[in-house]
Amino acid sequence: MRITIHTPISAIAVGTLLATATLPADAQERSDRVRVDTLEGGRIVVSNPDSPQAGPQGAPTLVEVLRIGSMGDACDALDRVFSLAVDGDGRIYAADWRADEIQVFSPRGDCLGTLGRSGEGPGEFGMLAGIAWQPPGYLWAMDAGANRLTVFDPLGTVLATHPLQMGPAASLPWRMRIDAEGRLHFWRPDLDMVLKYGTGPGLDSLGSFPVPQAPERATDTEEEVSVGESRLLVQRSIPYSSPDVRWNVNPAGNILLASTTDFALHETTYGGDTLRTVRLDRPPPRLEGRERDSIAAAAGIPARRLPAHKYVLESIRTSPDGWVWVETERRATQAWEVFDERGYYIGRVASPVPIEKQPFPVFGNGMVTGVTLGELDVPYIVQLRIVRAGG
Repeated sequence: MRITIHTPISAIAVGTLLATATLPADAQERSDRVRVDTLEGGRIVVSNPDSPQAGPQGAPTLVEVLRIGSMGDACDALDRVFSLAVDGDGRIYAADWRADEIQVFSPRGDCLGTLGRSGEGPGEFGMLAGIAWQPPGYLWAMDAGANRLTVFDPLGTVLATHPLQMGPAASLPWRMRIDAEGRLHFWRPDLDMVLKYGTGPGLDSLGSFPVPQAPERATDTEEEVSVGESRLLVQRSIPYSSPDVRWNVNPAGNILLASTTDFALHETTYGGDTLRTVRLDRPPPRLEGRERDSIAAAAGIPARRLPAHKYVLESIRTSPDGWVWVETERRATQAWEVFDERGYYIGRVASPVPIEKQPFPVFGNGMVTGVTLGELDVPYIVQLRIVRAGG
């Protein structure tokens, strides 16, 4: 079977939904530095200057408190972790793309075993592409090879299997999100939609959201990758060649949308109503010097083919407290630009170690759980405790 993967995975086009807001109808709140307005249609617009609003105590800090991984054949040796999940008790689940299994670790990092394996039977995977934890006790696993979702309990028992009628396309890692009410949000690349389902091991549809369509982008290289019996055709485009849209789901179950060329986050319902726009007064940075040459060399193209500017943002992450963590770096994340539940810009929060873009870091239980690379590029799962200012 041949599956086509387009990279970057989150590349989608700017839609009309992200048009710049017009002048406000009513200024609700104004501070020395942050302005909050209400437009005629009811949308709240929070406009932040490019300076932190955290007050004298400053932004939170991140402290590494756990590291999992080793070299060799130990039970905590990691190969190609593409997706992470953390349950309510702090157990960590790591989906390994090459091994087609899910490693399970205790909150202290002890190996507890594995779930699934390569195969075609119940609880087995043709190409494990992503996992998500849904309270109170469901681990969802996407099999891009067999086009199905499998639901496990914490002990590894298969609770449900849901075949999906999709074409041969994959997202690595697959985009699955769980909101504060426990609803599952699942991306369907064949439909260009995010689908919302209820809680529990069933697939009870609650709605759908059309992701803005992308224009055709110039593809520079294609590469075939073998995964088991599947052949993956990976297509790569010129870095920063056109605006993209990044999206995520916030704890309220609404979609967050942002253009990569405009630092504005748009909270939109499944019905298409934009409730709030959070802006940061920051233009896209220039792409120049050694960085320009390095990116061109990595892409295998002349530097003159690259645009003049980089993206102003790269990815959107959300945490259960309603904070938004925005990645601005194209490669491993060194820091996040953080906004609180009001949409106020808290500041830049640095990570003590670089966090890989894949798997997506998981925010929850006062922690950031992600993957970092050690010596010889050996992957490690790390947990960073979020220490609030004054805490």
